[in-house]
Amino acid sequence: MMLRASSSANDLQVDLSLVMGEAGENEAVEHALELADLVDTSVSDLGSLAAARSALVEATDSATMLDAAAVVANFEMMTRIADGTGTCHPSERLESMAEMTTSMGLDQFVSARS
Repeated sequence: MMLRASSSANDLQVDLSLVMGEAGENEAVEHALELADLVDTSVSDLGSLAAARSALVEATDSATMLDAAAVVANFEMMTRIADGTGTCHPSERLESMAEMTTSMGLDQFVSARS
């Protein structure tokens, strides 16, 4: 949802089909299988995380694995922050980011931008 909402707010076209389905089917993303495995093990199988990291390093290099791990960590951090602050996403489909901002009360913060 975050990617879809931010791309809409910024008038960007995003083909979400590239990140859906089986990673092995994705020819548009280089090393998709290894990247997907790193993500999956990071959130659901920590016992296999070292092997996933090694596989990504073998397919790419250490810098790429570190970048990918940082992205995974950032998304996990954002989820934990949202959970910790009690942020709830409305269950109904909203038409715009402005509507979402209002429904969540974010427009009430002093730092809210117009």
